[in-house]
Order: sequence, then structure tokens, then C-alpha cells
Amino acid sequence: ILHDFNRKYACAKAYHERILKSLNYSYDLTELEKEWFEGIEYLKQFKLIDSEHEINSLIHSGKNILCEGAQGTMLDIDFGSYPFVTSSNTVCAGACTGLGIAPNRIGEVYGIFKAYCTRVGAGPFPTELHDETGDKICATGNEYGSVTGRKRRCGWIDLVALKYSVMINGVTKLIMMKSDVLDEFEVIKICVAYNVNGKEIDYLPYDINANIEPVYVELPGWQTSMAKMQSEDELPAEFSAYLFFLEEQLGVPITIVSVGSDREQTIERYTEEEE
Repeated sequence: ILHDFNRKYACAKAYHERILKSLNYSYDLTELEKEWFEGIEYLKQFKLIDSEHEINSLIHSGKNILCEGAQGTMLDIDFGSYPFVTSSNTVCAGACTGLGIAPNRIGEVYGIFKAYCTRVGAGPFPTELHDETGDKICATGNEYGSVTGRKRRCGWIDLVALKYSVMINGVTKLIMMKSDVLDEFEVIKICVAYNVNGKEIDYLPYDINANIEPVYVELPGWQTSMAKMQSEDELPAEFSAYLFFLEEQLGVPITIVSVGSDREQTIERYTEEEE
């Protein structure tokens, strides 16, 4: 890969220097090159492999491969809320197109979601809350961009969008995060359908800019801290009812729930025997 590096670098350097000179842009090339070449030396420590062959060799030898998506389903360039999407496939199929894994090699598909909804930046968000409840979810859940510090948009859980995500990804098991953020709410709202121009639908409308009103089901909150709970037996009855309602609507088991930010604050609900 690097056999012709010096020649290519010299050509690219000369080209960009001409552009910068024409713009009267001042810079310290020596300092910039020093930092850049230090980065290259660091990268040279890593072994370069043919990743698709490496991964498939491991699969053929009986190893399990865990692929982690970087962004949510609704940001997928093909199946997300276009044009408010990213530049690639974020759904499960991205493991095939991005890693070279054959579709029939995909086993379990874990869908990770929050007990409520958030969105960064622009785009449709039917259950978004512009009130004290939304502010409370944001503050309790620390919903701020890790780099920019920008406040995330927050709202109640949207089962219409979540069902769509389960369908598109072929989710077999669900994992619910940040359950503890809802610990203090007296009432929990769940969006089960949309009202679009007077018609109730339970699927994402083709026109994402349509006048969508969420249709909610209300469940009683548990109003107790789950932070120190370690097993399903300890969970409040109201929280268990919330989980069972979601499972019934989604048709997929919620196998793990998070009740805090630490790794230990994770509860497994089903064992392999129970499944």
C-alpha cells in the first residue's frame, strides 16, 4: 500500500501548496508535517489485514463475531427519515455491505434502544416534548452531545418508529437502556400510533413532513429508584408492566434492561433455558 507513498505525497503536497499560495494562506508546513508524519508512524504499528477474509475465516472456525452499529436506524441513508440521515447504512444489513459478511451468516440481532426517545439535530420527531417533562428527561438522562455539549431533543418512546426498526433489522432480542431516567415520573406515555390528517395509522407515513400527532397509551410510573436493583424479581410491578406492554407491542423479548450508568447496573431478564 505504501510502496509509492513518497512520490504520491510529493505530488499532492505540491498541488495543495499552489492552491494555498494563490489564496495567500499562511501556514507552518514544517510543524504540520511533523505532526502528520508522527501520526503515520503510529499507524504503521498496526497490522494490515484483508478484513473480509479474516472475519469469514473466524466465522468458519466457529468463532462468534459481534458487529456494532454506530448510529440509529432512522439515520440510515436508505431506510431512515431522509433527508435527515447519515451517509451510510446503519441498519443490520450494514454488517453485510460494510464487512463482507454474507446475509445467511447473521445470527442474533440485538436492538438497543432507550426507555424514551432522543434525536440530535433536525428531523421528524412526533413524540418530542417542548415542556418541563422534556427538560427533565434531558437533565436526568444527561442528554447532551459528548463533543459539542448541544442539548438533545427528548420525548416519549415511539413504538411506531421502534416497530419499524425491529422490522428493518430483523431484531431477535431487545436491550433497553436508561430505564432509570423515568424513575420519578408519575405517568409514563407510550406512542402506539400516529394520527395523520384525521386517520390513525400504526406505521411510518411516506411523507415524513406530514402533520403527525402521536396517539398515546398511559401507564402508571414506578416512582422509585431502581439504581441498586440487581435482579428482575426486585423490579417494581409498574416497571415490569411497562416492559411486558412493550414486548407485546413489539413481538420481541426485552432480554436486558439498564437501571444505571455503571456496567453492574444491568439486569438480564431471560436465561437461555427460559428462552
